[in-house]
Amino acid sequence: MTSRIAATQDADFIEKAYATSFGFTVQQTEAYVGKVGLENFYIADHEDRPAAVFALIATGHWFGGRAVPACNIAHVAILPEYRGLGLADAILEDAGAIAASRGALLTTLFASTRPVYRRGGYELAGSEIVYEAETSELYKIKEKYHCRQLTLPAALPTLASIHERQCVVEAGNLQRSAAQWSILLTWPEPPTSIYVFDEDAAYVIIDTSNPECMIIRDWAALSGRAARCILRFLGTFSTVYPRVRWHGSAQDKLVFAMPDKGWRLVHQEEFLMRVLSARDALLARGYNSVTEQVTLEIMKGDQVETLSLSIANGTPYCRTHEAGSPIVKIASEHLATLYSGFRSASFLARAGWINGDRDGVMACDRIFSGPPPWVGEHF
Repeated sequence: MTSRIAATQDADFIEKAYATSFGFTVQQTEAYVGKVGLENFYIADHEDRPAAVFALIATGHWFGGRAVPACNIAHVAILPEYRGLGLADAILEDAGAIAASRGALLTTLFASTRPVYRRGGYELAGSEIVYEAETSELYKIKEKYHCRQLTLPAALPTLASIHERQCVVEAGNLQRSAAQWSILLTWPEPPTSIYVFDEDAAYVIIDTSNPECMIIRDWAALSGRAARCILRFLGTFSTVYPRVRWHGSAQDKLVFAMPDKGWRLVHQEEFLMRVLSARDALLARGYNSVTEQVTLEIMKGDQVETLSLSIANGTPYCRTHEAGSPIVKIASEHLATLYSGFRSASFLARAGWINGDRDGVMACDRIFSGPPPWVGEHF
């Protein structure tokens, strides 16, 4: 199997693959490919015939206040007659190599079948969580607010600025590319309205196409007051929309600002990550630790990569092994869940996924600590 960049003559194949795998109409596929860009799609040929298609979207994931270069592997579609031949394993290897050639240090995806992707070196690294609330409960929140409505495309710079300011204090969030903003704001249909609050302290992007539930396509709040402003604003729709739904984190600011009842978690799924270059990825993310040092022995099959990671005033350094530093051993496929902070080193040690002395495990706890990683979109 070989992978190649999609060409215009592959349009019919992509439409067929997405119809059989995701139930997309021709119009939906054409719109999606148009937003992402045909140059970001790859065709997997088996015996010189197209068998699968996948998208590789350049992005970044925020960790410790820095965006780490990454690629999302999205919408992998294998024709039914080619399933079960092991193409998924080959596609993941090709996608990782292509992503690395494009400067990515991480690849991430949502998996329909986790065992397949775990064989390819992927592990859970963060959450996609969807909450729902009764709008009548939100109306009870007492908070005065000022908002203004924006329209596209003029709204994008303001939205992107607020979004990035929020990402700095979160973990896992996407550094959105132009393609990702385009999908969010226009596919499959543009949102109903966009509102920005106070002095650009928050925004909501609203979809009111479902009369039973108002959908918040995207939102950001830079303070507790900003979160309460959003909730109070959404409560004003209570006579029209009984419920409202949004993506959030495990420690969600809107949930924190909610009354004691009236909200629920309606969906949770994890995204998976693979670290393409351990040394470069460790140097690329941010850290809260002031001074820490640990040696990581990263094992992949019979090969071991030994890295001495030290943090000085929040700045990381990676060297060859330095005598005297505590050692932690971890399989390369398990590195992602530690790197993202999705699971602590202590948790992983109890689970048997890492081995190390107490000092090394505790150093990793401190080095990779931070808010629970999450994303606000499904890619």
